[in-house]
Amino acid sequence: MNDPRSTPRPRGFLAHTSRAVYGTIVATAVIAAEASALTDWGPWEFLGTLAVTVVVLWFAEIYSDVLGDTIDAPLSTRIRLAANEHTAVLEAAVPLGIPLFLGGIGLIDETVAVYACLGVAVVALGVWGGLSARNRGGGTPQIISASVFSALIGVVIIILKSLH
Repeated sequence: MNDPRSTPRPRGFLAHTSRAVYGTIVATAVIAAEASALTDWGPWEFLGTLAVTVVVLWFAEIYSDVLGDTIDAPLSTRIRLAANEHTAVLEAAVPLGIPLFLGGIGLIDETVAVYACLGVAVVALGVWGGLSARNRGGGTPQIISASVFSALIGVVIIILKSLH
């Protein structure tokens, strides 16, 4: 069976923006849930949880890809291909971690850092959604729609978590 990963693809982060959307959605949900339930946490706890969440998600994505793939290749090659495809999940967490880091070292208020993380997540979702639509060859209307819809997912997550 022909595997789509065997055809030449763009390399690097921008080639996997849909994975970045997915990783950012999961990270946003985790941070929003913690922010509404764990009011005594500081930026370092949120940053640590963000890091652990995306690493576990990354491993889970690799594991599920390797279990379900049909590539006739050594296991190490299959793992490498899956890891490359899902690295955007890790990279997408970096912008979200920046405000948490700044809050942790005292450059911004700790509470502001957590809310800034959620704000960055909404903006990042919009950017990743737009880039994903562009990578699929979408025109301006599709890019704008994907950007708005992706950002709205983040807004909805934050609103739902704030209702707690």
